[in-house]
Amino acid sequence: GGAALSGLIAFIAFFVLQRCAGRIIKCSLYMGVAMQILLCITLFIVAWPMGIITLIFVLISLWYIYYVRNRIAFAEAHIQVGCAALRSHPSILGVAVGMLILQLLWIFFWGLMALGFEHVINGSNNKNSSSNKSAGGLLAIVLLTSLYWGALTFRNITHFVTACVVGQWWFTADAYRQFTVERSFQRAFTTNFGTISFGSLILAFIKSLRIVAQINESNARRDGNILLLLISCCAVCILRIFEGLVRYLNEWAFVFAALTGQSFRNASRSFLDLFQQRGWTMIINDDLAGNALTIVTLAIGFISAGIGGIATYVAMPHSSSRAPIAGMAALFCFTIGLAMGTIMSSILSSGVRTAFVCFAMNPAALGATHPEHLQNLLLAWYQFHPQEFAASGFAMYLPKPAGSVSSVYAAV
Repeated sequence: GGAALSGLIAFIAFFVLQRCAGRIIKCSLYMGVAMQILLCITLFIVAWPMGIITLIFVLISLWYIYYVRNRIAFAEAHIQVGCAALRSHPSILGVAVGMLILQLLWIFFWGLMALGFEHVINGSNNKNSSSNKSAGGLLAIVLLTSLYWGALTFRNITHFVTACVVGQWWFTADAYRQFTVERSFQRAFTTNFGTISFGSLILAFIKSLRIVAQINESNARRDGNILLLLISCCAVCILRIFEGLVRYLNEWAFVFAALTGQSFRNASRSFLDLFQQRGWTMIINDDLAGNALTIVTLAIGFISAGIGGIATYVAMPHSSSRAPIAGMAALFCFTIGLAMGTIMSSILSSGVRTAFVCFAMNPAALGATHPEHLQNLLLAWYQFHPQEFAASGFAMYLPKPAGSVSSVYAAV
């Protein structure tokens, strides 16, 4: 029942997001500033020096909102494009759930394998402790890499298939989009599986090194080894930065691989070329869309918890323990709702990024397949980059206002 309820709420939230994406983005920005202001007031009462530092962050957040106010419509238009593309292929949700199940199975079998290795190592009669320690560290890296490699590969397959679906929706007419999800799924496990696996392997190796460095940091802190603690802290910080950069590179490189069939190396190069041209626009668009998706995910979780808890409480009027049971039901529904919202948000995030790449590659193609969405994107582009829009030659796709004297329409 909790899964059905969370699925229904996620389904409703999908359409709400498509129609009210701009308002949700603004709500997420204002809520973030409001929470910072409350924290700032609290810190001024408790410890005023920390309040001053928090006030600086509040001012930075206000400046950021002012700076991106004209870009909200652009992010909203991308979310609407992603929702429209995925709504035409709802079976992508089945792919996401299937890959999630495969991830769980991979983790389960990996756990059995790790227990087997631990049994063999502990049962060995080798008394060379230094040799065992170095071999154990190397084995930990190999095992962690295999764990993350499999889990990341299955997750990135969902990302790849979503990018393929949105690309087909963008470039291809309705009559030629039959079996899009099936063909994209086949590509992910055949011709482009090497690209997905290689990118996932790089990130998995960095994540495993970071975990080992964190373990060494904890051991050094427990043993009081200052030098090893300093080295481990620096290693964890550097690896965390590299992990974030490689994760960001992978997510965009897989989009290029899905749209063009490029190898991982060429897709990464295409991403870097696009980043040089539209770097800040990509980051801000990603951030605004991510804020909206996070708000929707949390809302799905809390609404599911509220409805599930209240329904359980009302259904047990004569039970003396209905309050704790209702609390457990609310927690269960919150967990299921959060999982459902996370799956939906990850798919939509992939769709938004793919729409951004498609818009950079060939905006005119959308005019042939879905002209109404192209108009929304162009109008949003014009709002925050009027000079570039005027020079792009796409003003003809926008309806000309009556009595307009804007230079944008001079050539139309």
